[in-house]
Amino acid sequence: MAKKILIIEDEPVMLKTLELLFRKKGYEVVTATNGKEAMEQIRRYAPDAVITDVMMPYLPGTEIISRLRHELKNEKTPVVVISSVELDSLVEEVFALGANDFIRKPIVPAELVARVEKLLVS
Repeated sequence: MAKKILIIEDEPVMLKTLELLFRKKGYEVVTATNGKEAMEQIRRYAPDAVITDVMMPYLPGTEIISRLRHELKNEKTPVVVISSVELDSLVEEVFALGANDFIRKPIVPAELVARVEKLLVS
């Protein structure tokens, strides 16, 4: 059975690009375009990994991580944050909330896939 990846991104071209990238690698992909939808998808599909942008409508990526880790008591699902925000304080915050990795945009697709795959096997 294919591993499920939830990709949370509000920019349509980036979302479609990432979705196709992971589908091509054999993953089942679920998407969300805002934080509210993301929480619904997490509850519905219990993804094996989450890739999230930070700046999004309704709930930012930081709040999604916090809710996943604390409200849903899910410490094991790997979370990779992607963001164009270049603040060290943001990087520190997402790791403090429980993210497993952080990649600055623009992302290198092969790097993102490699990092997610590494987290899925650890």
